[in-house]
Amino acid sequence: MDNMWALMISAAIFCATMTMTPGPNNILLATSGANFGVRRTLPHLIGIRVGQTLLHVAILLGLGSVFEAWPVMHQVLQFASLAYLLFLAYKVLTLPVDEEVSVANRQPMTIKEAALFQWVNPKTWMATITLCSAFTIGGEAYWLSAIAGVLIFNIVGFPASFTWVILGAAIRNKLNTSSRRKGFNWCMGGLLLVTIPMVIR
Repeated sequence: MDNMWALMISAAIFCATMTMTPGPNNILLATSGANFGVRRTLPHLIGIRVGQTLLHVAILLGLGSVFEAWPVMHQVLQFASLAYLLFLAYKVLTLPVDEEVSVANRQPMTIKEAALFQWVNPKTWMATITLCSAFTIGGEAYWLSAIAGVLIFNIVGFPASFTWVILGAAIRNKLNTSSRRKGFNWCMGGLLLVTIPMVIR
């Protein structure tokens, strides 16, 4: 039991590191917080947790072995990740910045969109596979440690990701001109492009 607690503490530190450091999810959350505010970004945040949890469970149930059997599927996922990151960067770069733009033309990411993105997000895959392999115990304690890992990732991940929403919302009042909003969006879109080497490495 002592080994279990030590492993879970280590897993919590790992999850905090993965969810607090910059990556596609956090860049998009900060962008959404700055452009749409905290309340309208909550579905995006919830979608991340839903998608990551579903991916986590799928990997625990053996999805990783599928990629070992058919390596081409892993390559397909990499290309899908690259294409979707380029698409998201384009969407961020072209977010409307004029005050007169209607709300209908300025919509944050939905729960479904954010959840689906986790399945092509390279950082989510890396973190989840590591958590499933390095922070589980073999034998009879496997599923106990595996389920604990799912819970820890969400308990630590939600507030860590929410911090990025708050940071984005905190500078919202500073983005009080079209040029400032455009500059911010271009900066965040550029940061998304910087994550591309994670996919094509």
